[in-house]
Amino acid sequence: MDKEKVTAKTKWVWTDLAEQKNPNHSRSGDPIWHHFQKDAPKEWLDQGLIIDASDVVKEGQMSIFDY
Repeated sequence: MDKEKVTAKTKWVWTDLAEQKNPNHSRSGDPIWHHFQKDAPKEWLDQGLIIDASDVVKEGQMSIFDY
C-alpha cells in the first residue's frame, strides 16, 4: 500500500466506485474504516475510492444533522 497519506477536511467516506468494486465492505457515503477516517492512503483518493464527507452530495430525506 502507498505510504503517502492524505488528510480529510472532515472525514473520508466511500464513493460509488468503491461500492461497485467491493459491495460487501464499502457502501457509498459511509465512513471508511475508523483508523483511516482522518488520514487515508493517497492511492485510494487517486483511484476515486474515497471522498471527503463535506464534498458528498446527499440525496433523499434530511436528517436532524442537516439543520
